Amino acid sequence: MLIGHGSLKSASGGAMIRLAARLREQGVAPVAEAGFLNYSRPTLTEAIEKCVGLGVERLFVQPYFLIDGVYVQSDLAGEIAGHVARWPGVHFVTGRSFGDHRLMSAIALERVRAVDPSLGWARKEAALLLMAHGTPDAAANAPLQRIAGQLVVTSDYCRVTVAYLDCNVPTIPAAIDDLVAQGATRLVALPYFLHKGRHVQDDLPRLLALARQRHPDMEITEAAELGYDLRLAELIAERAGEMGM
Repeated sequence: MLIGHGSLKSASGGAMIRLAARLREQGVAPVAEAGFLNYSRPTLTEAIEKCVGLGVERLFVQPYFLIDGVYVQSDLAGEIAGHVARWPGVHFVTGRSFGDHRLMSAIALERVRAVDPSLGWARKEAALLLMAHGTPDAAANAPLQRIAGQLVVTSDYCRVTVAYLDCNVPTIPAAIDDLVAQGATRLVALPYFLHKGRHVQDDLPRLLALARQRHPDMEITEAAELGYDLRLAELIAERAGEMGM
């Protein structure tokens, strides 16, 4: 069962639901469903009830999250604990978030290549900015820094920087200002988000528009979010295998 955060832009969760269907088609598990912690449907409870109704006795929960931040460590863990008590006949196993898996950097690189085929080679002053959400548990962001390190190796950007929408530093505006101060004249900004929710549709474009006003001489190009990608199904199948599925 895939569990994501959910969004006020409810349609944004479609990629995760499609991946659950793909996992069923691939036979990764006889039952593969998706649910959300907040805002979107089916809810986590609805997804679990469906699985139990189908006779599931061992349920692998895959956090559909980039890192093991507060939502995974606290919110999801608390919800699952409640369902463990509710369904004593079902064995729940929770896997790891996507983290710094090699496929995540491969997907990120492809999104960047779609807007900059040279991956920074054509302009030595080009920089890459990974725009992430942020979490109150700053240590949970370590996989993002490792993803950035992988992208340093696989691209030719003069700098690869991670910046945050909330909770952590550097903030996205501060990171852009710093890159300009260091001499960057072109920026590829990658929304390092799984869903095209409110942050990707509204907040990040607004921050980039303000950055263009502050730095009119800098060329800023926004890549697409990570979104739907069949390599995520491969990653999820690998995580399920780690848990003995």
